[in-house]
Amino acid sequence: MKKGYLLGIILSGFVASACSQEKRLALDESVMFEKPMYHKHSVEEILNASDDDELVKISGEIVKKIKGKIYLFRGETGEINVVIDDSALPERGVKLKSPAVIKGEVDNPPDRAPRVEVDDIHYVF
Repeated sequence: MKKGYLLGIILSGFVASACSQEKRLALDESVMFEKPMYHKHSVEEILNASDDDELVKISGEIVKKIKGKIYLFRGETGEINVVIDDSALPERGVKLKSPAVIKGEVDNPPDRAPRVEVDDIHYVF
């Protein structure tokens, strides 16, 4: 009888431990899949008062390719260079002079003007 009682205690400990680990895993996964928060800014705000690595969302159009992966983007308040890596390219490529919303990260080193490293391009038709 004591063996059965002891076995019950041990098994309930394993079950409690497994449940707490499952709950912790679920919480860890929810943090891992949290979407980044992009805040709408104007091009002027990014050029004059943006922090390095700040997540931004800008509206306007990609005007022209400058070189390599660097393009000129024009919004209502000015122009800024954007860097579009292959991972951010839309399936149909870059469409020049089409209304677009760009989500990205500000790259603002002290030795040159800020630019936006593009995470996502959404064309507005």
